[in-house]
Amino acid sequence: MTEEQNTYPNFAFDASKVIIYGGGGLSKMIIESVRVLGCYQIVGIIDDNIPKGTDIIGSPVLGGAEVLPELYKEGVRLAVNSVGGIGNYKVRLNVFHQLADAGFVCPAIVHPTAHVDPSARLEAGVLILAMSYVSGYAVVGMGTLINNSVVVSHDCVLGVCTSLSPGAMTAGEVIIEDFAQIGMNATVNIGVRVGKEARIGNGATIKKDVPPGTRVYAGAIWPPYDPNKNKNKAV
Repeated sequence: MTEEQNTYPNFAFDASKVIIYGGGGLSKMIIESVRVLGCYQIVGIIDDNIPKGTDIIGSPVLGGAEVLPELYKEGVRLAVNSVGGIGNYKVRLNVFHQLADAGFVCPAIVHPTAHVDPSARLEAGVLILAMSYVSGYAVVGMGTLINNSVVVSHDCVLGVCTSLSPGAMTAGEVIIEDFAQIGMNATVNIGVRVGKEARIGNGATIKKDVPPGTRVYAGAIWPPYDPNKNKNKAV
């Protein structure tokens, strides 16, 4: 009589190995951020449009999405989405879906020179680049990109896949809804809500709520000046 053979699932993986999905301009900043953390080994870059074997600042392109299953079998489970999606958030969001469907997990990446208050909450796939500041009780939603030298003040809530470009500043209690984008050096006043899929241009000043899907052009002040607002007031 033979002893019954028991089988069990294999959960083994290497928690230090990570892939970068996307080999464009943003990837160079992400690669640098991952390397200086010192706790990850970049296996390579996944990109559907760059030839396999291309070197991107020291990391090779391994192929497109078709190589994800093989990497998973090799014990790679972590991935960083470096597709920016500026102007088209769906491109970035689709990458997250591809990675999730293939079984990968996206950790939050915070550059060592950035400061995140311990009371702040970062969701999966968040990227916080060099010299940025995230203050107390802020919530940063899944896949949000906080670029260099951004200030996110206390009690702010950033939705899914929002994007804050270099130098953007939000005062306290600001809400940035899902997929909204804030341009370089734009400022958002305290308590303002920027609606879903809104786009705020470089250098704009946002003083009041911005409706979903609104585009505020570079250098503008929101809301726009209304010359008739005080026209009928008594002198």
